[in-house]
Amino acid sequence: MKNVLPGGGGGFGALGIAIVVGLAVVGWLATGIYIVDEGKGEVGVELVLGKVTDQTGAGFNYNWPYPIGEVYKPQVELQREMTVGVRESVRGSTVTSIEAPEESLMLTGDENIVDVQFRVFWYYDEEDPENFILNVDDGGELVKAAAESVMREVVGKSNLDDIITTGRGELQNEVRSQLESLLNDYRAGVQILNVEIQEAQAPAPVRPAFIDVVNAGQDAERAVQEANKYANDIIPRAEGQAQQVLQDAEAYREQVIANATGEASRFNAILDEYRKAPQVTRERMYLETMERVLGSNDKLVLDSNSGAVPYLPIDPSRSNRQGQ
Repeated sequence: MKNVLPGGGGGFGALGIAIVVGLAVVGWLATGIYIVDEGKGEVGVELVLGKVTDQTGAGFNYNWPYPIGEVYKPQVELQREMTVGVRESVRGSTVTSIEAPEESLMLTGDENIVDVQFRVFWYYDEEDPENFILNVDDGGELVKAAAESVMREVVGKSNLDDIITTGRGELQNEVRSQLESLLNDYRAGVQILNVEIQEAQAPAPVRPAFIDVVNAGQDAERAVQEANKYANDIIPRAEGQAQQVLQDAEAYREQVIANATGEASRFNAILDEYRKAPQVTRERMYLETMERVLGSNDKLVLDSNSGAVPYLPIDPSRSNRQGQ
């Protein structure tokens, strides 16, 4: 100090005090310099007297030093994960999962107990960082408590079969929607990316019985599917056959009507001719009838006035057939 202060430090005068104070002020102001690391997904949030004044990007930035100003650098682009119903214990390079029954056991709407283990994927809201900086003490614990509460509410309105079988996807979507709405009401500045159910099953003591029930349900579903497949095969064929029968009946009806109409028209035509010439019509009808009756038989025509002796030849082939 003797080498720096005027007068060899013999008298710590006003100039020396000013230099010391100036150096202290410069050092204090220098503490306001901070760096925002883009590689870590950080964003700078500046507070002055407890109020958010600015949001800065990557690189060197400056804000009033503490206690006038503060700087928070949350990793808004970092996806975070929160597990409910199971806890992970890390020993060296080994990760062990330990069930947490106080979190995972829940009561369903049909008064059954179900063991639900799920994960929540979330991140801080980049567009409104002051909410999670000023309103939230520990974002992870808040998300965990809110997620467990919402999951219990949704499970309490659902049936056990839906939770452990086909309704899991709908359950996840409902929990995510309600959880995001609840955190928005808290003004937590947190966005929920996804809710993923890891396990949803009956408690361990009664798990084998529920597995049997699930297997029976799957067998019943398979039987229904096979029955539907058979019905989808046999019904169209039966309908096709029925349609064919109807078409054949319709064609036969049209044929019978057409034949009856033709016969009626022919009879009316003959009747008209008969009225005009009864004798001629009778003879023509007689000849036509005899032609139809005798057309396929052997015939011998004799003239009664010729005086010839009738000779009836015998067909050898006909006699052979009769002898046999």
